[in-house]
Amino acid sequence: MSYLKADCVSNAYKELRISGLTVSPSAEHDGIALRKLEGIANQYFRRNICVGYNFEDTPDINSTAGIPVEFQAAFEENLAVELFSIFGKGASPDPSLIRRAAGKYSYLSGATAIVPRVRASGRMPIGSGNERYNSHNRFYKTAATAPLGCATNKMIIGDIRDFVEHFDSYLIDAEVISAYTIEANTGLTVTLDAISVSETDITYRVEAVGGSTNNPDGLSQIKIVVTTDDGRVSTRLISFELTEVDIG
Repeated sequence: MSYLKADCVSNAYKELRISGLTVSPSAEHDGIALRKLEGIANQYFRRNICVGYNFEDTPDINSTAGIPVEFQAAFEENLAVELFSIFGKGASPDPSLIRRAAGKYSYLSGATAIVPRVRASGRMPIGSGNERYNSHNRFYKTAATAPLGCATNKMIIGDIRDFVEHFDSYLIDAEVISAYTIEANTGLTVTLDAISVSETDITYRVEAVGGSTNNPDGLSQIKIVVTTDDGRVSTRLISFELTEVDIG
């Protein structure tokens, strides 16, 4: 069965009951807990702790959380710590829960750590054996690479995936997207694209086709430019990291 955001909240409550909570959570508490959970997930995302959390325009406690099983306890125990003060127990948090939550966070951050890609320096000679067709360039070129972080989408060459770019936070009041353009550079092909029914998002399908012989190490990006019904314009650049699968 899918692990829901409600499951994460419920298990956080269980952690609080183990720590001495006697108050039964209400629907209002559920709403607060969901906001706290979304806040934790956003903080982790900004710290490049990438778990695949299901971010939504309007968070729903009954939606799939998108948290892998190995990281669920980390979210639950840290959410429980965040909820201590909500139930009037902030002045005397359970030391055992604090230690366990800190340990789970340490594991989570270590397990999701992004390893920097190491490329040849622009001061490194390519070697005489590689100069046959490029005798005027004796050093490796510094290639543009995708930023290290959760915001960079990772795809294997040959994959086809659907994406959504949300503009809710940019739009003002009842403002909607009236027009848009979308284009891809080296390594990507956009096969489908549309404005969402709510007119606040752009949905698109991408095929990872890989680099070209002219630009094998090019930075793969999608560029989306939206125009609103109020005439405002916003540009987004979405980076992709493409890899090949070598099965030996």
